[in-house]
Amino acid sequence: MEKLRKVNRILLFTLAIFALFYLGSSFLIPLIFGVFFATLVSPLAGLLERFKSPRFLAAFAGTLVIFIVVGGILYLFLYQLTLFITEISQIRSELQSFIATAQTWITDVTNLSLEEQRKIWQDRSGQFLTALESGITRFLSDLANTAFNFLLVLVYVFLFIYYRKKFTDVVMMYTSDEKKEKTAKVLNKISKVVYHYLWGRAQVMTLLGVMYYITFLIFDLPFALLLTLFGALVTIVPYVGPFISGILPMLFAIIYMDEIGIIILFCAIIITIQLVESYVFEPLIIGHEVKLNPLMVIIAIIMGGMIWGLSGMILFVPLFAMFKIVAMHTSGLEPVGYLLGPTKEKMPDSEKQK
Repeated sequence: MEKLRKVNRILLFTLAIFALFYLGSSFLIPLIFGVFFATLVSPLAGLLERFKSPRFLAAFAGTLVIFIVVGGILYLFLYQLTLFITEISQIRSELQSFIATAQTWITDVTNLSLEEQRKIWQDRSGQFLTALESGITRFLSDLANTAFNFLLVLVYVFLFIYYRKKFTDVVMMYTSDEKKEKTAKVLNKISKVVYHYLWGRAQVMTLLGVMYYITFLIFDLPFALLLTLFGALVTIVPYVGPFISGILPMLFAIIYMDEIGIIILFCAIIITIQLVESYVFEPLIIGHEVKLNPLMVIIAIIMGGMIWGLSGMILFVPLFAMFKIVAMHTSGLEPVGYLLGPTKEKMPDSEKQK
């Protein structure tokens, strides 16, 4: 009976947390982005403070780095997206040419007449275009909201860097003396997970972007910079992002390139880049810092997308990793932490004895 009550309390607490996340999304999303970015540049601020720089200037320097890097990427992406939209007529003509060629090929292979193909397209195109328009609209809306909240995120970054020691002190004030060492260890682990995940992800995205851009230039693919930025940025979402970043340039290659051999070669190179990114760069650079099993990563992405959209798909993976660390060091939650972690981790001794 006692165990049942404990499970019920955990379930109610979990439901309350997700209700809070859903209802407080407009407040929590920029706040958590601010926490993560502040964690990323805190080593820089700490280095400046060790060189006798005032805390205000150290916090300002860290915030300025985030503004230049993230703001510059967002501005460049939106600028390239604007150029893409202005040349949409050219894309339409290329797409029509591709459809005509594809219809001729389908007729030769299947003996399906152009009239029959046109009827099938008319029946299916409405649903396809509606779904595509809805997806693009949602993505652009999330991107616009992220850009709009960027100034608020910068404010949070500055304040979190400036007051970072006070936040730690407050947590320790509510911790009993016998648990202070354990609490400090947990806080340090959480900080390291966020830092290594974000910094490692930034390095992987940069390397992927360089390989993409060189490949696009070699094959003279239109909108190379836009496709590079999109392909690199979207990979911040595990599993789903790399797939999308590879599919889009392949579609452009099919539309704009004439020779089937060149298209196959281009697609093979893109797939190779994806494999290198997933199986070489990520294990070497990011390693196992997040320490979530693949099932939990997928659940985090889906759940984050349902609650916070694009921002949730980015933020929920490190949030799950942070919760895993807390659970592994909280009495009664060890099984939850064990479930979130990789299967190679051992069950805590305290749980084995039960």
